[in-house]
Amino acid sequence: MGKAVLFSIKPIWCEKIASGKKTVEIRKTKPKLDAPFKCFIYETQGITDAPWVDEDGHLIFKGRGAVIGEFVCDKVYSDDSAHCMKAACLTERELDDYCNAKPVYGWHISDLQIYDKPKPLGAFNLKRAPQSWCYVEE
Repeated sequence: MGKAVLFSIKPIWCEKIASGKKTVEIRKTKPKLDAPFKCFIYETQGITDAPWVDEDGHLIFKGRGAVIGEFVCDKVYSDDSAHCMKAACLTERELDDYCNAKPVYGWHISDLQIYDKPKPLGAFNLKRAPQSWCYVEE
């Protein structure tokens, strides 16, 4: 088993990733891994506009608090902020607010797989979600 990464991502951004609209995830740091590497998507429990349906058929308007899918990061961009901003579904102001004029990295999303049944953090030997991302075993 190799190293992989687990992201904490708000529900609004998970929706955009799952729909294929968002193809780059922006972060202030990057892992010490050579691309390609696997990334797991942890959906935080924040409020969401688009509901999901639980096993009992209830509409739920908050994030799942579980790992909802995975992707392969096949490239990490470091200097192409215009491309990254568009692919990350961000406005220039949102990007500026996030990075405070410091460098950011665009993690390219490829081979996306959304799980039929989300996985708990315990499946990754984690008790709580990371603030941004953390290493996990693949």
